Amino acid sequence: MPHRTVADVMTADVLCLSLGTSFRSVVEALAERGVSGAPVVDTDGRVVGVVSEADLITAQAQIPPDGWHRFLARVGHSTQETPHGAELDTVMHSPAITIPPDATVREAATQLARHDIKRLPVVDDDGRPIGIVSRKDVLRVYLRSDSDLADDIRTNVLERAMWMDPASIEVQVADGTVTFRGTVERQSMVPIIDHLTRAVDGVVDVVVELDARLDDRHVPPPPPEVTGILHLPHRPDR
Repeated sequence: MPHRTVADVMTADVLCLSLGTSFRSVVEALAERGVSGAPVVDTDGRVVGVVSEADLITAQAQIPPDGWHRFLARVGHSTQETPHGAELDTVMHSPAITIPPDATVREAATQLARHDIKRLPVVDDDGRPIGIVSRKDVLRVYLRSDSDLADDIRTNVLERAMWMDPASIEVQVADGTVTFRGTVERQSMVPIIDHLTRAVDGVVDVVVELDARLDDRHVPPPPPEVTGILHLPHRPDR
């Protein structure tokens, strides 16, 4: 069953910051683009970290009154480094948690929730950024119209997955909640329809009000097949 991928919802025009970018330049770049975070790339253009406004604010709050020398010593950097060469390297989150463009939106949502982050750099096979996907991007799947969801379910769940006539049962969608009414051939089909529908991008909930012509949940299994060689008793020649 088709699912929307990260490539379908990501922002392709992504701001990337280079290692060694100064604190002030990072702030200016984020403000100019109107974003709250961005991936950080190394000299080969590969993503090595992510920096956000929250990281910058936290770093500023930790800087002691006598400035960067004490701060760099505290976080393990040489005190000979200058703010221009060490600020971004110090405050970014590394290694970056990334995702490929062909991952599903559901997989992106799982990563965002598991790591409690707001954005994921989208990278190619070489680890270079081709986009970024945010929580807001992931939530776009829930902006699908009810009619679009109903058509998707009739086509991909009932017709293609269940091999049913999509007109044989009623499918209603209201604010992302799908309701099925009618009669199906077998009772075992009901939980399958429920499960497949919940996996459709944009579905909020599923209500199943289906009857079945045959309750096949407790049908006994067929007897085991007899296998092997049948040995007949030997009868001596007369």
